[in-house]
Amino acid sequence: MNSQIRGYYPEFKAILAIDFDLTICMSHYPKLGLEREGAGNAIRQLVADGYGVIINTCRDGLAAADAIHWLDTHNIPYHFFNCNFPHVIQQYSADCRKISADMYIDDKCLMGLPHWNEIHKIINKKYE
Repeated sequence: MNSQIRGYYPEFKAILAIDFDLTICMSHYPKLGLEREGAGNAIRQLVADGYGVIINTCRDGLAAADAIHWLDTHNIPYHFFNCNFPHVIQQYSADCRKISADMYIDDKCLMGLPHWNEIHKIINKKYE
């Protein structure tokens, strides 16, 4: 599971919570689909740029395992899957059900999901 970044908690520019279905993968739950155009490249660049990434999905059990395998197969890096960063849990002395992040990226957002190239630009503009 993306062992190259597991267990490493540097100071991040920001923590991004990214949905899986229809945001990264054009899937129809519980089935998997193709990668959403530009998602993998943008996420790889965001991690390289110093952002922390949490995959935030309703998938659980076998469906979660399928998503993790899909992400790994598509070389899409992330730091945690459906859980908070340990330093955030320690900071607040709690681990609530809601994923703690600075920005949430989800196909169900109010204004719709822009193309991943635009998402990358928006994030860098906000945090640089």
